[in-house]
Amino acid sequence: MPVFKSEEKLSPEYVPEKLLYRENELKLLKSFFSSLLNEANPFQVRVFITGAVGTGKTSLAKLFGTGFERESRSLGRKVRFAYVNCRINKSLYTVLRRTVEQLGLDLPRRGYSDEEVFEVLAKFLRSSGLRLILCLDEVEALISEEGGEAVYFLTRMGEGVEEAGLVSLMLIFREPDFLERLDTPTLSGMGGNNIHLSEYDYTQLLEILRYRAEEAFNRNALGDEVLEFIAQAAAERKDARYAIDILWRSGKYAEADGSSTVEAEHVRKALASVYPTIRRENLAYLSKDERIVLLASARGLAGNRTAITASDLFQYYKVVCEELKTEAKGYTTFWETLQQLQDLGFLRLSIRSEGARGRKTYIYLPGIPVQLLEKELMKDVNF
Repeated sequence: MPVFKSEEKLSPEYVPEKLLYRENELKLLKSFFSSLLNEANPFQVRVFITGAVGTGKTSLAKLFGTGFERESRSLGRKVRFAYVNCRINKSLYTVLRRTVEQLGLDLPRRGYSDEEVFEVLAKFLRSSGLRLILCLDEVEALISEEGGEAVYFLTRMGEGVEEAGLVSLMLIFREPDFLERLDTPTLSGMGGNNIHLSEYDYTQLLEILRYRAEEAFNRNALGDEVLEFIAQAAAERKDARYAIDILWRSGKYAEADGSSTVEAEHVRKALASVYPTIRRENLAYLSKDERIVLLASARGLAGNRTAITASDLFQYYKVVCEELKTEAKGYTTFWETLQQLQDLGFLRLSIRSEGARGRKTYIYLPGIPVQLLEKELMKDVNF
């Protein structure tokens, strides 16, 4: 039985019906643009959205645009939403041309100026009674290519034409610091409507993964422990896009193995494929103690285990030492070696509070499949 039921639901282009932990931002966007639904002569609205990679900026904008168009139709209003990625369309001309094309207009290929393309757009909007929300993603690319003049033109393009407010703007930046590269007139034209998306923490990433897994995978194809493993691995980057990509890749490795379930080893393969933190040659530089602890970790995490407590791993460590006929070090030295391996990027340690049972340290091995790791370490059993 295949693991996926709707693999496309994990595509970077897919926008889910709801965005967890972005409900307030979605309401704020609707509030900012409400004049387009309620006013006879709405003004030009300018909003910019900022946030790091993987915080849901693009999905938020697209989800808003789809819903806002639907709501406008139900109210008898004519509002269109157009999305343009400036990393692909790096000039003002291509941005405007792409916008016109999305509205279904056929623009001749002859050399139009920016102003002429906008006039074609404005004429169409006036004649059809349409209001446009133009969303420009990754605006940094446009500014890097053409400077602040392009943004200045966009914020001022509703001035001097019949019926101001034909085009409202939504500009998406990664970080607000980039705005410091714009001059004062351009910043003034952008207005102060800013929505900043904070990065996701472990708990939020886990809930996002659960939701997307329900959409994309067959029932019982993966357990909560595997989702927790992916969330833990992605929490360091705080990036939902990365977490969802690892979820998809894990499913593909399970599919390639002919497995009906996604296992921890599939996740490790996915993590190693997208962000290989461990290289085989790096193992040669480890000390004997580090290699033994790493071998114990591979043994302890075999059989689809996503994590192991430090105390349980210490028992595996003693067994490996006995097998290799070497004296086991005390727990303090063992703990220091664990921390060294984390600093080197081989292991990840996570301390959890478990109520009355106190705090426990869990060890993860995200960078390399355990079978491969054990095989590489055992090539030199004498260390």
